[in-house]
Amino acid sequence: MTASPSTPRPRILSFPLKVLSSAIVLMLLALLIGFLLPGRWDVERSEVVAAPPAAVFPWLDDPSQWDQWAPLGEVEATFSGPARGPGASRRWTHQEMGDGVFTILSTILDREVRYRVEVQGGRMVTKGTLRLTAEGSGTQVTWQEQGDFGRNPLLGYVARSMDRLQGAQMEGSLARLRELVRDTEG
Repeated sequence: MTASPSTPRPRILSFPLKVLSSAIVLMLLALLIGFLLPGRWDVERSEVVAAPPAAVFPWLDDPSQWDQWAPLGEVEATFSGPARGPGASRRWTHQEMGDGVFTILSTILDREVRYRVEVQGGRMVTKGTLRLTAEGSGTQVTWQEQGDFGRNPLLGYVARSMDRLQGAQMEGSLARLRELVRDTEG
């Protein structure tokens, strides 16, 4: 009885299969890591404005004023509730940014504004606080935001970048606020 020679596998197919299987393993590993990453993020930035808190506060507790220093871009908005303070809100519908609502939750005159932003029917929620602290003849504005993307494996990676991404937007907005207050006080 003679042994039959084994048929060699074509080497051409083995290389693409190895590449494909390696890519699948890497994608699955990235998704697994994404599930393990926390979706919670917290960002804080500060800016000193050369004006007293009473001159800065009106820019913060009125959602219609936010367009001038923290613009959403070319997004049409409607306003409801009181013009300023708790309950004042701004709603928008935008194909790229999604539907959202910004609502002022509470204020302490010339000291603090707390708000909430809900996007896509509350699937993404951001809570924020702006605190005003007198500093010499000026005001330190401290802006803090936090949110949670949940257990979305892709947004876990985004949450790790929010300090850089959202922080850059907050820095730009605070710089515009500083200039607006300076121009109106000047």
